[in-house]
Amino acid sequence: MDKQSTEIALIAPTIELEKKTKSIIKERNDDIEVYLSNPKVDAIDDALRIAKKLAKCGTRIIISRKGTAVAIRNANIGVEVVAINTVLSDYIKAIEIAQQYDGLIAFFSYDEMTEEVKTVCKMLGINAKYYTFKTDKDSEEITKQAIRDGAVLGIGGSMNQKYADIYNLEHITIENTETSIVTAIETAEQILLVQKEELKKQEELQIQLERYKAVLNFTHDAIIAIDEKGIIDVINPIAEKIVKVAPGYAIGKHINDVIKNTKMFPIEEAELNQLIDINGTLVSTNRVPIIVENEVKGVVATFQDIKIIQENENKIRRRLADKGLVAKYNFRDIKGNSNSLKNTIEIAKSYAKSDSTILIQGETGTGKELFAQSIHNSSNRKDGPFVAINCAALTKSLLESELFGYEEGAFTGASKGGKIGLFELAHKGTIFLDEIGEIPVEIQAQLLRVLQEKQIRRIGSNVTIPIDVRVITATNRDLRQEVKMNRFREDLFYRICVLNLHVPPLRHRKGDIEILSKYFFERFLGEKSRRYKSGFNEIMKKVENHNWYGNVRELENFIERMSVLLKYHENPNEIEHLIGNLANENGVNNLYYKQSNPIEDNEDNDEVDIEQWEINNILNALKENKLSIQNTADSLGISRTTLWRKMKKYDIKV
Repeated sequence: MDKQSTEIALIAPTIELEKKTKSIIKERNDDIEVYLSNPKVDAIDDALRIAKKLAKCGTRIIISRKGTAVAIRNANIGVEVVAINTVLSDYIKAIEIAQQYDGLIAFFSYDEMTEEVKTVCKMLGINAKYYTFKTDKDSEEITKQAIRDGAVLGIGGSMNQKYADIYNLEHITIENTETSIVTAIETAEQILLVQKEELKKQEELQIQLERYKAVLNFTHDAIIAIDEKGIIDVINPIAEKIVKVAPGYAIGKHINDVIKNTKMFPIEEAELNQLIDINGTLVSTNRVPIIVENEVKGVVATFQDIKIIQENENKIRRRLADKGLVAKYNFRDIKGNSNSLKNTIEIAKSYAKSDSTILIQGETGTGKELFAQSIHNSSNRKDGPFVAINCAALTKSLLESELFGYEEGAFTGASKGGKIGLFELAHKGTIFLDEIGEIPVEIQAQLLRVLQEKQIRRIGSNVTIPIDVRVITATNRDLRQEVKMNRFREDLFYRICVLNLHVPPLRHRKGDIEILSKYFFERFLGEKSRRYKSGFNEIMKKVENHNWYGNVRELENFIERMSVLLKYHENPNEIEHLIGNLANENGVNNLYYKQSNPIEDNEDNDEVDIEQWEINNILNALKENKLSIQNTADSLGISRTTLWRKMKKYDIKV
């Protein structure tokens, strides 16, 4: 009986009852197992043994004869017990036999004999005496007593049969009829149905209670409920923390004894979004009365710590930013050892300590976004989002909706629920506006307002949203010239150019070309780069005087093409074709073949062009910075010493 048993089981104290109940159960197709207690031992004890095992194996209701049923019920083994009660029809056959006897007929029963049996015996003139018992020992005593009283026949159950046999009293064992057995089975099935319904209700109630408990204990809101007298009957852990009381301390106390200025008692109307100070903590609270039949029966208050609200808002925005809106690069990712690059990095590191806006200027491909990400990751905003957008890649309408977001229905095609803008996503972080010079004039005005007021308003909304964002912009245009041409707002220019960073072109830091070339070559080919090292060196010698006007991006693309050709096409003609493409893309005068035309190269002329470009750059920077040497050096991304040296070289006097 170690396996799972049926929910209803029947314990039969006699073989006759076992056979009869099995037949009935089979005919009714009931899912009930029948067990026979051992008649050779104490019937009650063996029935209890069976009942305990059944209870452990999942049986919920046990059916048995009356005396056995009572014994099992009194044992408290955790099951419901249904007794097969004896009725008049069970005794008819025994009464007919009793009529044939002269002398006392002893009727043995667990409880008082039914009045129907007594009446029939009286009507038939049977000399009957009725004996009751509760225990096995009682059964033995009443059997002996009946014999002393002169009984010639005993009528009772299996327990009485045992002692009648011992003391030589003729005995008839009463067997239950089909009617009494079916009645007991149907009663058991009804009880099981009720049990299941009740269990289901209890489970639903428990789930509901657990749900309420989870909401109460794990909601972001602190919750306090009081009754109509102002006594606290509910307070969750968050509320206890804000109120600064020990767990359970406030239950049963008056609200005014726990919180002095909660204003929860008395209250007749809901009061929402109120700011109050609770024991030194500023909270936003809602107070709502519980009204039953026009009478206030209590009040529920929910409140949140203002600091927690702000922190949760930041976490939500940061979680949104985690969808790819992160800065991947740091200053260590910027490759090169030239003095101009080192100076630029040092200036950028100092800018990272500030929250002022930065304008990064430099030619296409110099790595302006690399510097922007590095500045972000070195700032105190590094744990916040880094949101980047190329302003030249979107139309005016798309750029506006991307930057500032929009409400549902703001325009045709607007997404359901609206859309959060990039400035909101960048809250507590950095937004990088690449190609800032390409922004339409209309949006420049909106951007200026955002920078000035530190708040945005979505398209189609009248609600302003405060933001805390560090703005970094970048351009390869001369914005001062754009201002003169009325293509860029002067006030916006000064707003974004509080700090200026100039990223030097690759041709001004020739020494970094070798470092970058090797880095890209090893990145593209991995360990196989060793195999093609000689080919790499040979090709790089042929292009060592190329000016790389496409800067680092051009160099990276060139090395990638070289890597592919070296790996799959080792034919020298293919390599010459690669170099030829470089010449066609950037102008023949920018490419020099040391082996082919050493006399006719234009190296000196190119050097003159570079010097003139550098002179113009210094003069423009001095003018923009009102002849301040330090500010000029900072804007050029070089040190004061380097600036003085170059001014002396080009005879530039202040």
